[in-house]
Amino acid sequence: MKKYLNVFFLLYLGGFVVGVLCSNFLRNYAGYQTSLLGVYMADRAAGSVSGSGIFLRLFERRGVWFLLYMISGVTPFGIPLVLGGLLWLGFLGGNLMTVFLMEYGIRGIGAALACFFPQGIFNVPSVLLFFFFIVQMSQKYWGKGIRVRADYRAYLFFMTGIGILFLLALFMESYVNQNVLSFVIERFL
Repeated sequence: MKKYLNVFFLLYLGGFVVGVLCSNFLRNYAGYQTSLLGVYMADRAAGSVSGSGIFLRLFERRGVWFLLYMISGVTPFGIPLVLGGLLWLGFLGGNLMTVFLMEYGIRGIGAALACFFPQGIFNVPSVLLFFFFIVQMSQKYWGKGIRVRADYRAYLFFMTGIGILFLLALFMESYVNQNVLSFVIERFL
């Protein structure tokens, strides 16, 4: 798994750098705020964001991707999807950090990290395990390995456990993170 972690980290880092560069170029090109942070805070102040509403929206959007990736793991398309997913997650992370840094200075880094708390406790290991098992299963197609029924059972078992971790992360993001982020922005920004 260590060799996969190194590759995963390098892909994430590559996407992160591209996200930072794109965010800077877009701001220089557009000349105004390019983030949705103001829209989020306006919605939060108006009280239009509820925990259950966020949970259902996130479950719907991320559930589709979870199923797509899970199914792709038993095909040869799992590896390219994982590579693209890591680049995309890095891009989003780099963009988020840059937007907070440009808007709030060095204090914005702490606020950006608050965006990942507490759901990051469940998200980071679940995403790493999710991608690892998809790559492992998909490699059997690329390497012409033998797939037996036990491989599919183990894959389904681990995907179920990872799905439970994802649900815990969604719950934390929907109900707890909103309060943490509001507290950090009100007190420190």
